[in-house]
Amino acid sequence: MTTNPTVTRAAAVPLPAAPDAATPARPKRRPWFLRALRSRLFGWLVFAAALIAWQRYATANPSPRYATVTDVAAQWWSQILGGPLLTATLQTLRTMLIGYGVAAVLAVVIGVLMARVRFVYVLLEPPLELLRPMPISAVIPLLILYLGIDDAMKISVVALAAFFHILLNAYSGAGSTHRTMMDTARTFGLTWRQTMAEIVIPAAAPAIFVGLRSALAASLVISVVVGMIAGNDGLGHLLMIQQQSFQVTDLIVGAATIAMLGYALNSAFLFVERRVLHWHFGATRTHD
Repeated sequence: MTTNPTVTRAAAVPLPAAPDAATPARPKRRPWFLRALRSRLFGWLVFAAALIAWQRYATANPSPRYATVTDVAAQWWSQILGGPLLTATLQTLRTMLIGYGVAAVLAVVIGVLMARVRFVYVLLEPPLELLRPMPISAVIPLLILYLGIDDAMKISVVALAAFFHILLNAYSGAGSTHRTMMDTARTFGLTWRQTMAEIVIPAAAPAIFVGLRSALAASLVISVVVGMIAGNDGLGHLLMIQQQSFQVTDLIVGAATIAMLGYALNSAFLFVERRVLHWHFGATRTHD
């Protein structure tokens, strides 16, 4: 019997080894410039470039209307150390946090109850829907009439501005609790209080935190605005004084302080959120 030489040579060629199914494939590493574009460092570089452009323009075009970045930084440092800026910032922060805290407690409780208790919903939905579209600027004169221009008025304005941001998210989160989870709670004989504490609130927590974060920014904005309109202290009041006396550098310093304060508050909030909702972020994190 003769042997086909072609078949013999093909059989002698070793076959490639089959990939190990138990070994996961390594993700393809992106080029460095794509990783840089996805990094927060890129955003800071863009911001730094804008500051450099601002500095060059203000230096090349000296005018009372323009202040250089270095002038603003030096003035901010002196104002924080010995000027009224630190006192005004602390006053605004105090008003904002008190109003925000009051709004958070009330809005979470009312929102969850409206979502899970029909009687509470039909009782509160009409008046809340009437109040929700009303602009804050229309409410401030009434609050001044009844509360004056002291802390009670400013805290009430901040609380009202933050309230509906949190309420809508708390209502949405508590109302969208999966029916299977509620049926499981009944199967295990959980009481209404246990169901709320162990099922509804954890399920609604991500939505509630979205509202809390949105309300945090709104609270800072309103606490500054109310100081401009009717306050006698705080950053808003300080900015109005500086605007009337045409202190351009101080105005920029005040605006920059508000921006830095907002960024710091948001960073602190995200720090707390990641630890309180660690189970949520662990389940939803995507890998690059």
